[in-house]
Amino acid sequence: MGHRFLSEDHIYRDLTIALGLILILSPVLDTLFDSWKIDSYLTAGFLLFALYEITRRTTDLVIGLALGVPAVASGFFNAATPDTPAFNVVPIVLGAFFLGFLIWRILKDVFTGSRISSEQIFGSVCAYLLIGFLFSSIYGFIALVDSDAFALSDALMNELPFQSNKKGSSFYTYFSFVTMSTLGYGDIAPVSSAARSFAWVQAVLGQLYLAITVAALVGIHIARNRD
Repeated sequence: MGHRFLSEDHIYRDLTIALGLILILSPVLDTLFDSWKIDSYLTAGFLLFALYEITRRTTDLVIGLALGVPAVASGFFNAATPDTPAFNVVPIVLGAFFLGFLIWRILKDVFTGSRISSEQIFGSVCAYLLIGFLFSSIYGFIALVDSDAFALSDALMNELPFQSNKKGSSFYTYFSFVTMSTLGYGDIAPVSSAARSFAWVQAVLGQLYLAITVAALVGIHIARNRD
């Protein structure tokens, strides 16, 4: 592959920092620009940039672009159209497949590649955060199909006086990470059977991911030291 913008030795460190900044700055930018669409633009741009940086084979890049470009293009078109909800079937489904491919590619590189220990840790963190975005897309799709899939507290209803399927991606991203970390604030509750099922699956997956990833990284580190 050609020249990379990021250092080959610290790709996952830099991508993790960039993704963390997006998560932190998105609500601030939403407030400044009075629009939740900024989340879609920032996240889509990051994902395409991440794909370019982590793919070493042309085949992976082609597959990633085939999934990512239509998802990003349809998402941009949808968010830029005033009369169209930010979530619809096409960008959600394509985006979920793209995120799944990106997560698989990162984890494959982390556990079967020749990354140094610190890069493996950053890569696993990056994949963990992307899993949160993947479930965010799933919750957005569920809310699109069933507008009553989630119940909101009175305080949140006053803060977000819209139909749940009209909300921006930050709403579902918030619920996704709260669920995956098992915080359970109680301000958003899954009501439909599909929402409840994916919520508990994500909660279990989040805990198993941390336990299995830590064990695997420790095992790899011990094996390398023995060699």
